[in-house]
Amino acid sequence: MWTACNVTMQPILTSANTMPPTTHNCPQCGNLLPLNFRHSKLAVCESCGSTIFLEDDAVRLAGKSAVLAEMPSLLQLHVPFSYKERSYTPVGHVRYRYQGGFWDEWWVLDGQGEGRWVSVDEGDFAFEVPMKWSLPFPDIREAQVGKPVKRGNQVWEITEKGLCSCEGIKGELPERILPGERMGYLHLSANNGVLVTLEYPFQNGDPVAYQGNWIDPFEITVDA
Repeated sequence: MWTACNVTMQPILTSANTMPPTTHNCPQCGNLLPLNFRHSKLAVCESCGSTIFLEDDAVRLAGKSAVLAEMPSLLQLHVPFSYKERSYTPVGHVRYRYQGGFWDEWWVLDGQGEGRWVSVDEGDFAFEVPMKWSLPFPDIREAQVGKPVKRGNQVWEITEKGLCSCEGIKGELPERILPGERMGYLHLSANNGVLVTLEYPFQNGDPVAYQGNWIDPFEITVDA
């Protein structure tokens, strides 16, 4: 489990989750959902584009997913890539729109079925996983870029503050996100190169935190 001052990357899941996922059919068109991740909470049907919530052994139609415009990208759904001699496969894709443009979040699995996020924003790549942020969260209304945030012995600097909305989804995800959902966010950085993203949902849910590290995209190799 993450703590606010622990900077060692840890996988979200354990190898116990490498068991084959339960298969489901799309409640809209009946197409088989080719799930890759045992604990997926959301999937987009490749046949009809419906967004589906996965609830234990049941499925629930959540509506249509917005179609994502194809953009040049080093990462592609279901195309494995390697980083530091470890292979990953993107199985989910979310795009967020903000005032300065957009960024992409890729949900990737390694060979043991352990997952994490790869964030891609204007050529900058980062691995991120959920972290435990000791309450309270910073008040986003009072947060200012350049202002320090202290947790335990770790001091972070707010490097970005903004509002964004989900533009679209593909594949399957470990959490429920719907096109059009809005949230506020803070990006924090520490002197040791570790980054933190704090997300503040507009509609439902409490703030959540993700911690990670920048990665060099030139060290990413798309597997043949």
